[in-house]
Amino acid sequence: MKPKSLLTLFALAGILIGWGITWANQNAKIHANSIGIDTLTDRVENVSSQTTESDKAIVRMETKIEYIIKGVDEIKAEVKGRK
Repeated sequence: MKPKSLLTLFALAGILIGWGITWANQNAKIHANSIGIDTLTDRVENVSSQTTESDKAIVRMETKIEYIIKGVDEIKAEVKGRK
C-alpha cells in the first residue's frame, strides 16, 4: 500500500472516529435534555394542580365570608327591627 493511500485511510478513519464521538456527545446531551424536560413537565403539572387547589380554597373562603356577611346583615336587620 502506498504511503499516500495509507495516510488517506488514516485521515478517513480519524474523521469517522471524530464524527462518531461528536454524534455520541450530541446523543448524550439530547438524552440529558429529555430527562430535564420530563422533570420540568412533572414540576409544572404539580405546581399547576397546587394552583388549582389554591384557587378552589380561595373560592370556598370567599363563599364562607359571603355567608358570614349575610348572617351579620340579617342579625343587624333583626336588631333594628326589635328597636
